[in-house]
Amino acid sequence: MNLSCEQQRINGKYYLCMPDNFQYPRNLLHRVCKNLVVLEDIFTRNLTAYGTIRVNNCSFDKRVFVHYTIDQWKTFSVINAHYIMHYADNNTDLFQFKLTIPKDKLLSSLKMSFAICYCVNGGKFWDNNYSQNYNLEIIESSREVPTSILNQLSRKKSIIRDDLLYKQITQDYHAISNTTQQIENLCGLKNLGGTCYMNSILQSLSLTSLLTNYFLYNQDSLVFKGIIINEYLNFLYLIRCGQYSTITPAPLKQIIGHINYAYLENQQQDAHEFLILLLDYLHIDLNRTQCTDEEIDYNLFGQINKNSIIVDLFYGIYKSTITCLQCMHTSSSYESFVCLTLPIPSTNQCTLQDCLQSLNEDEYLIDEDSKWFCSKCQCHSNAKKRLEIHKLPKILIIQLKRFQMNSEMRWIKDESLVLYPEDDLDLHQYSSSPSSEQALYTLYSVVNHNGSLNDGHYTTFSRDLSYDQPQWFEYDDEIVKYLDLDQLHLNSKAYLLFYTIQHIPE
Repeated sequence: MNLSCEQQRINGKYYLCMPDNFQYPRNLLHRVCKNLVVLEDIFTRNLTAYGTIRVNNCSFDKRVFVHYTIDQWKTFSVINAHYIMHYADNNTDLFQFKLTIPKDKLLSSLKMSFAICYCVNGGKFWDNNYSQNYNLEIIESSREVPTSILNQLSRKKSIIRDDLLYKQITQDYHAISNTTQQIENLCGLKNLGGTCYMNSILQSLSLTSLLTNYFLYNQDSLVFKGIIINEYLNFLYLIRCGQYSTITPAPLKQIIGHINYAYLENQQQDAHEFLILLLDYLHIDLNRTQCTDEEIDYNLFGQINKNSIIVDLFYGIYKSTITCLQCMHTSSSYESFVCLTLPIPSTNQCTLQDCLQSLNEDEYLIDEDSKWFCSKCQCHSNAKKRLEIHKLPKILIIQLKRFQMNSEMRWIKDESLVLYPEDDLDLHQYSSSPSSEQALYTLYSVVNHNGSLNDGHYTTFSRDLSYDQPQWFEYDDEIVKYLDLDQLHLNSKAYLLFYTIQHIPE
Protein backbone atom coordinates (compact mmCIF):
# COMPACT_ATOMS: atom_id res chain seq x y z
CA MET A 1 0.00 0.00 0.00
CA ASN A 2 1.36 3.43 -0.94
CA LEU A 3 1.94 5.87 1.85
CA SER A 4 -0.21 8.97 1.88
CA CYS A 5 1.42 12.21 0.79
CA GLU A 6 1.37 13.40 4.38
CA GLN A 7 3.12 10.27 5.64
CA GLN A 8 5.68 10.47 2.83
CA ARG A 9 6.60 13.96 3.94
CA ILE A 10 6.96 12.89 7.55
CA ASN A 11 9.28 10.08 6.46
CA GLY A 12 11.24 12.32 4.08
CA LYS A 13 14.74 13.73 4.53
CA TYR A 14 14.84 17.38 5.58
CA TYR A 15 17.44 19.82 6.77
CA LEU A 16 17.69 23.49 7.65
CA CYS A 17 19.72 25.72 5.37
CA MET A 18 21.09 29.19 5.92
CA PRO A 19 19.91 31.69 3.27
CA ASP A 20 22.52 32.82 0.77
CA ASN A 21 22.16 36.46 1.79
CA PHE A 22 22.63 35.86 5.53
CA GLN A 23 25.32 38.09 7.01
CA TYR A 24 26.92 37.95 10.42
CA PRO A 25 26.66 41.27 12.28
CA ARG A 26 29.38 43.82 11.76
CA ASN A 27 30.35 46.24 14.50
CA LEU A 28 28.81 43.80 16.96
CA LEU A 29 29.43 45.78 20.16
CA HIS A 30 28.13 48.99 18.59
CA ARG A 31 24.92 47.21 17.60
CA VAL A 32 24.54 45.65 21.04
CA CYS A 33 24.98 49.05 22.68
CA LYS A 34 22.40 50.59 20.36
CA ASN A 35 19.81 47.78 20.08
CA LEU A 36 20.56 45.92 23.36
CA VAL A 37 20.17 42.48 21.69
CA VAL A 38 21.84 41.00 18.58
CA LEU A 39 22.02 37.54 16.97
CA GLU A 40 25.79 37.04 17.02
CA ASP A 41 26.13 33.61 15.41
CA ILE A 42 24.06 30.69 14.12
CA PHE A 43 24.68 27.31 12.53
CA THR A 44 22.41 24.44 11.51
CA ARG A 45 22.62 20.66 11.67
CA ASN A 46 19.80 18.60 10.16
CA LEU A 47 16.55 20.16 11.47
CA THR A 48 18.22 21.97 14.38
CA ALA A 49 19.50 25.53 14.56
CA TYR A 50 22.04 26.52 17.24
CA GLY A 51 22.24 30.23 17.90
CA THR A 52 24.34 32.66 19.95
CA ILE A 53 22.88 35.96 21.18
CA ARG A 54 24.71 38.95 22.66
CA VAL A 55 22.86 41.38 24.93
CA ASN A 56 23.72 44.56 26.77
CA ASN A 57 24.08 43.80 30.47
CA CYS A 58 21.45 46.25 31.74
CA SER A 59 20.42 44.34 34.85
CA PHE A 60 20.78 41.07 36.74
CA ASP A 61 17.09 40.35 36.07
CA LYS A 62 17.05 39.46 32.40
CA ARG A 63 15.76 36.71 30.11
CA VAL A 64 16.06 35.98 26.41
CA PHE A 65 13.43 34.19 24.34
CA VAL A 66 13.29 33.00 20.73
CA HIS A 67 9.91 33.20 18.96
CA TYR A 68 9.66 30.98 15.90
CA THR A 69 7.07 29.95 13.34
CA ILE A 70 6.77 27.75 10.26
CA ASP A 71 3.36 29.06 9.11
CA GLN A 72 4.17 32.75 8.59
CA TRP A 73 3.24 33.70 12.18
CA LYS A 74 -0.30 32.33 12.10
CA THR A 75 0.95 30.37 15.11
CA PHE A 76 4.30 30.47 16.87
CA SER A 77 6.27 28.84 19.67
CA VAL A 78 8.66 30.27 22.24
CA ILE A 79 11.84 28.75 23.70
CA ASN A 80 14.28 30.01 26.33
CA ALA A 81 17.86 30.91 25.53
CA HIS A 82 20.44 29.81 28.10
CA TYR A 83 22.86 32.17 29.79
CA ILE A 84 26.48 31.35 28.83
CA MET A 85 28.86 34.00 30.14
CA HIS A 86 29.51 37.66 30.99
CA TYR A 87 32.08 39.84 29.22
CA ALA A 88 33.37 42.23 31.86
CA ASP A 89 35.46 44.28 29.40
CA ASN A 90 32.41 45.45 27.43
CA ASN A 91 29.58 44.68 29.90
CA THR A 92 27.68 42.30 27.63
CA ASP A 93 26.23 38.84 28.20
CA LEU A 94 26.10 35.79 25.97
CA PHE A 95 23.07 33.51 25.56
CA GLN A 96 22.63 30.42 23.37
CA PHE A 97 19.63 28.49 22.09
CA LYS A 98 18.83 25.21 20.38
CA LEU A 99 15.81 25.16 18.09
CA THR A 100 14.63 21.84 16.61
CA ILE A 101 11.67 21.54 14.24
CA PRO A 102 9.63 18.36 14.76
CA LYS A 103 9.08 16.45 11.54
CA ASP A 104 5.33 16.40 12.02
CA LYS A 105 5.34 20.22 11.86
CA LEU A 106 6.85 20.32 8.37
CA LEU A 107 3.63 19.78 6.48
CA SER A 108 2.54 23.38 6.22
CA SER A 109 5.71 25.19 5.20
CA LEU A 110 9.27 24.85 3.98
CA LYS A 111 10.52 27.94 5.78
CA MET A 112 11.15 28.74 9.44
CA SER A 113 11.19 32.32 10.72
CA PHE A 114 12.32 33.50 14.13
CA ALA A 115 12.91 36.65 16.15
CA ILE A 116 14.66 37.29 19.46
CA CYS A 117 13.09 39.00 22.46
CA TYR A 118 15.24 40.41 25.29
CA CYS A 119 13.24 41.04 28.47
CA VAL A 120 14.97 43.29 30.98
CA ASN A 121 13.83 45.86 33.56
CA GLY A 122 10.20 45.34 32.58
CA GLY A 123 10.84 46.17 28.91
CA LYS A 124 11.08 44.10 25.76
CA PHE A 125 13.72 44.64 23.10
CA TRP A 126 13.72 42.79 19.79
CA ASP A 127 16.18 41.61 17.21
CA ASN A 128 13.95 40.70 14.28
CA ASN A 129 16.50 41.37 11.52
CA TYR A 130 15.28 44.91 10.94
CA SER A 131 11.60 43.84 10.85
CA GLN A 132 12.27 41.13 8.25
CA ASN A 133 12.77 38.33 10.81
CA TYR A 134 15.46 35.69 10.49
CA ASN A 135 14.52 33.05 7.94
CA LEU A 136 15.91 29.53 7.50
CA GLU A 137 14.95 27.39 4.55
CA ILE A 138 13.69 23.85 5.13
CA ILE A 139 15.14 21.76 2.31
CA GLU A 140 13.64 18.43 1.30
CA SER A 141 16.09 15.86 -0.08
CA SER A 142 15.56 12.48 -1.71
CA ARG A 143 18.65 11.08 0.01
CA GLU A 144 20.37 11.14 3.38
CA VAL A 145 22.22 14.43 3.72
CA PRO A 146 25.75 14.21 5.20
CA THR A 147 26.26 16.36 8.29
CA SER A 148 30.05 16.09 8.39
CA ILE A 149 32.76 16.67 5.81
CA LEU A 150 34.28 13.23 6.36
CA ASN A 151 30.92 11.52 5.90
CA GLN A 152 30.61 13.35 2.60
CA LEU A 153 34.09 12.17 1.63
CA SER A 154 32.99 8.60 2.31
CA ARG A 155 30.30 9.02 -0.34
CA LYS A 156 32.95 9.89 -2.91
CA LYS A 157 32.04 13.57 -2.91
CA SER A 158 34.98 15.82 -3.66
CA ILE A 159 35.59 18.59 -1.16
CA ILE A 160 36.22 21.76 -3.13
CA ARG A 161 36.12 25.43 -2.26
CA ASP A 162 32.61 26.06 -3.56
CA ASP A 163 31.13 22.95 -1.97
CA LEU A 164 28.14 23.98 0.15
CA LEU A 165 28.85 21.75 3.14
CA TYR A 166 32.57 22.59 3.17
CA LYS A 167 31.86 26.32 3.11
CA GLN A 168 29.23 25.99 5.82
CA ILE A 169 31.46 24.04 8.19
CA THR A 170 34.48 26.32 7.76
CA GLN A 171 32.23 29.31 8.35
CA ASP A 172 30.64 27.69 11.42
CA TYR A 173 34.09 27.15 12.94
CA HIS A 174 35.33 30.61 11.86
CA ALA A 175 38.36 28.90 10.37
CA ILE A 176 41.26 31.26 9.70
CA SER A 177 43.37 30.33 6.69
CA ASN A 178 47.00 29.59 7.39
CA THR A 179 48.23 32.82 5.81
CA THR A 180 49.96 33.69 9.09
CA GLN A 181 52.11 30.58 8.61
CA GLN A 182 51.42 28.82 11.91
CA ILE A 183 54.48 26.62 12.48
CA GLU A 184 54.43 23.31 10.61
CA ASN A 185 50.89 24.15 9.35
CA LEU A 186 49.52 23.25 12.77
CA CYS A 187 46.20 24.58 14.02
CA GLY A 188 45.39 26.34 17.28
CA LEU A 189 42.00 26.49 18.99
CA LYS A 190 40.32 29.70 20.10
CA ASN A 191 39.47 29.92 23.79
CA LEU A 192 35.76 30.72 24.18
CA GLY A 193 36.22 31.92 27.76
CA GLY A 194 37.42 29.30 30.23
CA THR A 195 37.42 26.50 27.64
CA CYS A 196 41.13 25.66 27.71
CA TYR A 197 40.14 22.33 29.32
CA MET A 198 38.31 21.40 26.12
CA ASN A 199 41.05 22.64 23.80
CA SER A 200 43.72 20.60 25.56
CA ILE A 201 41.66 17.39 25.25
CA LEU A 202 40.69 18.02 21.62
CA GLN A 203 44.34 18.57 20.65
CA SER A 204 45.34 15.33 22.41
CA LEU A 205 42.58 13.26 20.81
CA SER A 206 43.27 14.65 17.35
CA LEU A 207 46.87 13.41 17.71
CA THR A 208 45.76 9.95 18.85
CA SER A 209 46.87 8.29 15.61
CA LEU A 210 45.01 4.99 16.03
CA LEU A 211 41.71 6.85 16.40
CA THR A 212 42.31 9.61 13.86
CA ASN A 213 43.52 7.16 11.19
CA TYR A 214 40.36 5.11 11.75
CA PHE A 215 38.35 8.13 10.65
CA LEU A 216 40.63 9.57 7.97
CA TYR A 217 41.77 6.47 6.10
CA ASN A 218 38.93 3.97 6.37
CA GLN A 219 36.16 5.94 4.74
CA ASP A 220 34.81 3.47 2.17
CA SER A 221 32.54 1.68 4.62
CA LEU A 222 32.14 4.21 7.43
CA VAL A 223 29.11 6.49 7.50
CA PHE A 224 28.10 7.78 10.92
CA LYS A 225 24.74 9.18 12.00
CA GLY A 226 25.17 10.39 15.59
CA ILE A 227 25.29 14.14 16.01
CA ILE A 228 28.38 14.23 18.26
CA ILE A 229 30.55 11.95 16.10
CA ASN A 230 29.59 13.93 12.99
CA GLU A 231 30.52 17.18 14.69
CA TYR A 232 33.78 15.68 15.94
CA LEU A 233 34.55 14.62 12.36
CA ASN A 234 33.97 18.19 11.17
CA PHE A 235 36.36 19.42 13.84
CA LEU A 236 38.90 16.69 13.06
CA TYR A 237 38.96 17.49 9.36
CA LEU A 238 39.51 21.20 9.94
CA ILE A 239 42.25 20.77 12.53
CA ARG A 240 44.13 18.12 10.53
CA CYS A 241 43.82 19.35 6.95
CA GLY A 242 46.74 21.81 7.32
CA GLN A 243 44.85 24.74 5.77
CA TYR A 244 43.94 26.68 8.90
CA SER A 245 45.97 28.39 11.62
CA THR A 246 43.05 28.75 14.05
CA ILE A 247 39.54 27.38 14.35
CA THR A 248 36.83 28.13 16.91
CA PRO A 249 35.36 24.87 18.29
CA ALA A 250 32.10 26.56 19.35
CA PRO A 251 29.78 24.24 17.35
CA LEU A 252 31.16 21.08 18.97
CA LYS A 253 31.01 22.64 22.44
CA GLN A 254 27.50 23.98 21.91
CA ILE A 255 26.16 20.62 20.72
CA ILE A 256 27.71 18.84 23.71
CA GLY A 257 26.46 21.59 26.03
CA HIS A 258 22.86 21.18 24.94
CA ILE A 259 23.13 17.49 25.86
CA ASN A 260 24.95 18.10 29.15
CA TYR A 261 24.17 21.59 30.46
CA ALA A 262 27.25 21.58 32.71
CA TYR A 263 29.28 22.22 29.55
CA LEU A 264 27.01 24.84 28.01
CA GLU A 265 28.34 27.81 29.96
CA ASN A 266 31.79 29.10 29.08
CA GLN A 267 33.51 28.35 32.36
CA GLN A 268 36.42 26.22 33.51
CA GLN A 269 35.84 22.49 33.88
CA ASP A 270 38.08 19.55 34.69
CA ALA A 271 39.89 18.27 31.59
CA HIS A 272 39.78 14.66 32.80
CA GLU A 273 36.02 14.75 33.32
CA PHE A 274 35.49 16.28 29.87
CA LEU A 275 37.71 13.59 28.30
CA ILE A 276 35.66 10.77 29.85
CA LEU A 277 32.40 12.45 28.81
CA LEU A 278 33.51 12.95 25.21
CA LEU A 279 34.79 9.38 24.87
CA ASP A 280 31.48 8.11 26.26
CA TYR A 281 29.50 10.17 23.75
CA LEU A 282 31.71 9.07 20.85
CA HIS A 283 31.30 5.46 21.92
CA ILE A 284 27.52 5.77 21.87
CA ASP A 285 27.59 7.15 18.31
CA LEU A 286 30.17 4.58 17.16
CA ASN A 287 28.54 1.63 18.88
CA ARG A 288 28.55 -1.26 16.40
CA THR A 289 25.28 -2.48 17.87
CA GLN A 290 23.78 0.64 16.39
CA CYS A 291 20.64 2.30 17.69
CA THR A 292 18.28 4.32 15.54
CA ASP A 293 18.51 8.09 15.87
CA GLU A 294 15.39 8.15 18.04
CA GLU A 295 16.89 5.61 20.45
CA ILE A 296 20.18 7.44 21.12
CA ASP A 297 20.27 8.78 24.66
CA TYR A 298 23.65 10.20 25.67
CA ASN A 299 22.74 9.91 29.35
CA LEU A 300 22.40 6.10 29.25
CA PHE A 301 25.99 5.12 28.45
CA GLY A 302 26.14 2.25 30.94
CA GLN A 303 23.09 0.59 29.42
CA ILE A 304 24.46 0.40 25.89
CA ASN A 305 26.45 -2.52 24.52
CA LYS A 306 30.15 -1.62 24.80
CA ASN A 307 31.28 -2.45 21.27
CA SER A 308 33.06 0.33 19.42
CA ILE A 309 36.46 1.62 18.29
CA ILE A 310 36.53 3.66 21.53
CA VAL A 311 36.32 0.46 23.58
CA ASP A 312 38.86 -1.25 21.28
CA LEU A 313 41.44 1.48 21.82
CA PHE A 314 40.88 3.09 25.21
CA TYR A 315 39.39 0.43 27.47
CA GLY A 316 41.43 -1.70 29.84
CA ILE A 317 40.20 -4.13 32.48
CA TYR A 318 40.96 -4.17 36.18
CA LYS A 319 41.05 -7.44 38.12
CA SER A 320 40.12 -7.09 41.77
CA THR A 321 40.96 -10.05 44.04
CA ILE A 322 39.72 -10.30 47.63
CA THR A 323 41.29 -12.90 49.94
CA CYS A 324 39.74 -14.01 53.23
CA LEU A 325 42.42 -13.82 55.93
CA GLN A 326 40.82 -16.67 57.88
CA CYS A 327 40.42 -19.42 55.26
CA MET A 328 42.38 -17.80 52.33
CA HIS A 329 39.37 -18.22 50.03
CA THR A 330 39.58 -15.78 47.11
CA SER A 331 37.04 -14.08 44.89
CA SER A 332 37.82 -12.08 41.75
CA SER A 333 35.81 -9.48 39.87
CA TYR A 334 36.51 -7.48 36.72
CA GLU A 335 35.80 -3.86 35.83
CA SER A 336 36.64 -1.79 32.77
CA PHE A 337 38.53 1.49 32.94
CA VAL A 338 39.36 4.29 30.52
CA CYS A 339 41.93 6.08 32.64
CA LEU A 340 44.45 4.99 35.27
CA THR A 341 44.16 7.38 38.20
CA LEU A 342 47.36 7.31 40.25
CA PRO A 343 48.07 8.97 43.61
CA ILE A 344 51.30 10.93 43.97
CA PRO A 345 53.55 9.86 46.88
CA SER A 346 54.12 12.49 49.58
CA THR A 347 57.33 13.92 48.22
CA ASN A 348 58.49 16.88 46.16
CA GLN A 349 59.77 14.63 43.39
CA CYS A 350 59.06 11.07 42.30
CA THR A 351 58.84 8.92 39.19
CA LEU A 352 55.81 7.56 37.40
CA GLN A 353 56.91 4.10 38.54
CA ASP A 354 56.61 5.32 42.15
CA CYS A 355 53.01 6.33 41.43
CA LEU A 356 52.31 2.97 39.79
CA GLN A 357 53.38 1.13 42.94
CA SER A 358 49.96 1.89 44.40
CA LEU A 359 48.53 -0.70 41.99
CA ASN A 360 50.45 -3.45 43.81
CA GLU A 361 49.55 -2.39 47.33
CA ASP A 362 47.14 -4.56 49.29
CA GLU A 363 44.15 -2.87 50.90
CA TYR A 364 43.14 -4.48 54.20
CA LEU A 365 39.42 -4.72 54.94
CA ILE A 366 39.49 -5.06 58.73
CA ASP A 367 37.20 -2.29 60.01
CA GLU A 368 33.76 -3.36 61.12
CA ASP A 369 32.06 -1.48 58.27
CA SER A 370 34.47 -2.76 55.60
CA LYS A 371 34.80 -6.47 56.41
CA TRP A 372 34.12 -8.81 53.49
CA PHE A 373 31.46 -11.53 53.56
CA CYS A 374 33.29 -14.78 52.81
CA SER A 375 31.09 -17.32 51.04
CA LYS A 376 33.21 -20.17 52.43
CA CYS A 377 33.25 -19.02 56.07
CA GLN A 378 29.66 -17.74 55.77
CA CYS A 379 30.47 -14.68 57.84
CA HIS A 380 32.02 -11.22 57.56
CA SER A 381 35.76 -11.71 57.83
CA ASN A 382 38.95 -9.71 57.72
CA ALA A 383 40.24 -9.66 54.17
CA LYS A 384 42.75 -8.08 51.85
CA LYS A 385 42.05 -6.62 48.42
CA ARG A 386 44.49 -6.36 45.53
CA LEU A 387 43.93 -4.47 42.29
CA GLU A 388 45.86 -5.31 39.15
CA ILE A 389 45.48 -4.75 35.44
CA HIS A 390 43.98 -7.75 33.67
CA LYS A 391 43.93 -6.21 30.18
CA LEU A 392 45.99 -3.25 29.04
CA PRO A 393 44.46 -0.78 26.57
CA LYS A 394 46.07 0.20 23.28
CA ILE A 395 45.80 3.85 24.31
CA LEU A 396 46.78 4.29 27.96
CA ILE A 397 45.67 7.51 29.67
CA ILE A 398 47.13 8.20 33.11
CA GLN A 399 45.66 10.82 35.44
CA LEU A 400 48.01 12.09 38.14
CA LYS A 401 45.87 12.75 41.19
CA ARG A 402 46.96 16.32 41.86
CA PHE A 403 43.80 17.54 43.57
CA GLN A 404 42.73 16.31 46.99
CA MET A 405 40.80 17.56 49.99
CA ASN A 406 42.75 18.48 53.12
CA SER A 407 41.73 18.17 56.78
CA GLU A 408 39.97 21.54 56.57
CA MET A 409 37.78 20.21 53.72
CA ARG A 410 39.48 22.43 51.16
CA TRP A 411 40.76 21.32 47.80
CA ILE A 412 44.52 21.64 47.46
CA LYS A 413 46.83 20.94 44.53
CA ASP A 414 49.92 18.72 44.68
CA GLU A 415 52.69 20.46 42.70
CA SER A 416 55.18 17.57 42.97
CA LEU A 417 57.42 16.88 40.02
CA VAL A 418 56.56 13.47 38.56
CA LEU A 419 59.23 12.19 36.17
CA TYR A 420 57.58 10.18 33.39
CA PRO A 421 59.27 8.25 30.55
CA GLU A 422 58.97 9.51 27.01
CA ASP A 423 59.46 6.04 25.52
CA ASP A 424 59.32 2.38 26.61
CA LEU A 425 56.93 2.65 29.56
CA ASP A 426 56.76 -0.95 30.83
CA LEU A 427 53.65 -2.07 32.74
CA HIS A 428 54.04 -5.85 32.68
CA GLN A 429 54.73 -6.06 36.44
CA TYR A 430 51.36 -4.43 37.15
CA SER A 431 49.35 -6.71 34.90
CA SER A 432 48.15 -10.29 35.31
CA SER A 433 47.96 -10.85 31.56
CA PRO A 434 50.78 -12.87 29.89
CA SER A 435 50.60 -10.62 26.81
CA SER A 436 51.58 -7.63 28.95
CA GLU A 437 55.24 -8.67 28.74
CA GLN A 438 55.25 -7.14 25.24
CA ALA A 439 53.33 -4.03 26.31
CA LEU A 440 55.67 -1.06 25.96
CA TYR A 441 54.17 2.40 25.61
CA THR A 442 55.25 5.64 23.93
CA LEU A 443 54.19 9.07 25.18
CA TYR A 444 52.54 11.35 22.63
CA SER A 445 50.61 13.96 24.61
CA VAL A 446 50.63 15.61 28.04
CA VAL A 447 47.82 17.81 29.35
CA ASN A 448 49.16 20.32 31.89
CA HIS A 449 47.31 22.23 34.57
CA ASN A 450 48.77 25.57 35.63
CA GLY A 451 47.53 27.50 38.66
CA SER A 452 44.99 26.54 41.31
CA LEU A 453 41.78 24.55 41.18
CA ASN A 454 39.59 27.66 40.92
CA ASP A 455 41.91 29.75 38.79
CA GLY A 456 43.83 27.45 36.46
CA HIS A 457 44.77 27.10 32.83
CA TYR A 458 45.33 24.01 30.67
CA THR A 459 47.97 23.60 27.97
CA THR A 460 49.11 20.60 25.96
CA PHE A 461 52.49 19.15 24.96
CA SER A 462 51.99 16.87 21.95
CA ARG A 463 53.79 15.18 19.07
CA ASP A 464 52.48 13.43 15.98
CA LEU A 465 53.84 9.87 16.03
CA SER A 466 52.95 9.33 12.37
CA TYR A 467 56.23 11.10 11.53
CA ASP A 468 59.56 9.27 11.66
CA GLN A 469 61.13 11.86 13.96
CA PRO A 470 58.17 13.54 15.64
CA GLN A 471 58.71 17.03 17.00
CA TRP A 472 57.18 18.10 20.31
CA PHE A 473 54.97 21.22 20.29
CA GLU A 474 53.21 23.25 22.96
CA TYR A 475 49.55 24.05 22.32
CA ASP A 476 48.22 26.98 24.34
CA ASP A 477 44.78 27.64 22.86
CA GLU A 478 45.45 29.61 19.63
CA ILE A 479 49.22 29.66 20.11
CA VAL A 480 51.36 26.75 18.86
CA LYS A 481 55.13 26.77 19.34
CA TYR A 482 58.10 24.44 19.47
CA LEU A 483 58.65 22.79 22.84
CA ASP A 484 61.95 22.75 24.69
CA LEU A 485 62.48 19.15 25.85
CA ASP A 486 63.50 20.37 29.31
CA GLN A 487 59.92 21.63 29.69
CA LEU A 488 58.69 18.16 28.80
CA HIS A 489 61.00 16.20 31.07
CA LEU A 490 60.91 18.54 34.11
CA ASN A 491 57.21 19.23 34.10
CA SER A 492 55.55 19.67 37.50
CA LYS A 493 52.29 20.73 35.80
CA ALA A 494 51.58 17.37 34.11
CA TYR A 495 48.03 16.20 34.80
CA LEU A 496 47.09 13.71 32.05
CA LEU A 497 49.58 11.49 30.20
CA PHE A 498 48.61 9.91 26.87
CA TYR A 499 50.57 6.80 25.85
CA THR A 500 50.12 4.56 22.82
CA ILE A 501 51.17 0.94 22.71
CA GLN A 502 54.23 0.26 20.58
CA HIS A 503 53.14 -3.20 19.43
CA ILE A 504 49.48 -4.09 18.94
CA PRO A 505 48.90 -7.72 20.02
CA GLU A 506 47.44 -10.04 17.42
